[in-house]
Amino acid sequence: MIRKFAPVLVIAICASLGVAEDAAKDAAATCDSKACAAKTCTAENGECKTCPIEAAMTKLPKMTFLVGKEETCCSESAAKMAQEHDQPMKFVVAKQTYTSESDAMVALAKETEQFVSDFVTPHKCDVSGKFTVAAKELCCETMAGERAAIAKKAMEDITMTYLVGTHECSCPDEAAQLAKKNGGEKLFVIAGEKTCCSVDARVRLAQAKYKAAVTALAKADSDEATPQL
Repeated sequence: MIRKFAPVLVIAICASLGVAEDAAKDAAATCDSKACAAKTCTAENGECKTCPIEAAMTKLPKMTFLVGKEETCCSESAAKMAQEHDQPMKFVVAKQTYTSESDAMVALAKETEQFVSDFVTPHKCDVSGKFTVAAKELCCETMAGERAAIAKKAMEDITMTYLVGTHECSCPDEAAQLAKKNGGEKLFVIAGEKTCCSVDARVRLAQAKYKAAVTALAKADSDEATPQL
């Protein structure tokens, strides 16, 4: 029996997975220009090195799709294989396999939120005594705190709003009341992107905060490395 998949949720999965990929592509496109955004890229031999932002976005938790022993990052390929081999499509997040796509999306949201939280939290190594925060090892707790503060400040600027018809608000209760009153659909808006799925919205919000953090840190690192005249 071939399992049917909820089209709305599959679209949400694809959309959320595409956020990090689109961000990486945007960063790569910026690198192709002579003026790299936020000074995050360095030209060498006429070519631009990989952007720190692009590299960072690839580290976000992802969902893959499993059919039998074949694993792919493409939901469409997985669905095709499932139909051809008459096997169910499963979902993999953080090395855990799920038979339910909704359960997998919840796991992806939790993993992404935790990843972002850990990223901006200084961690001390008991052996070396050094601190790691935002993918950088520092010997000073104060410097680690300053780096974390840069990331957290950038993340504070990323918020989620709600859209019902043409009315946008920042309060989820107000949005729910509007949807109930007008019979409209409540959409979640993050960084200009809309989704009707609350779990997908959690993933998108965490990804957007992470991107804002790594962008701010890349600029700070670049400014620090630039000689002062």
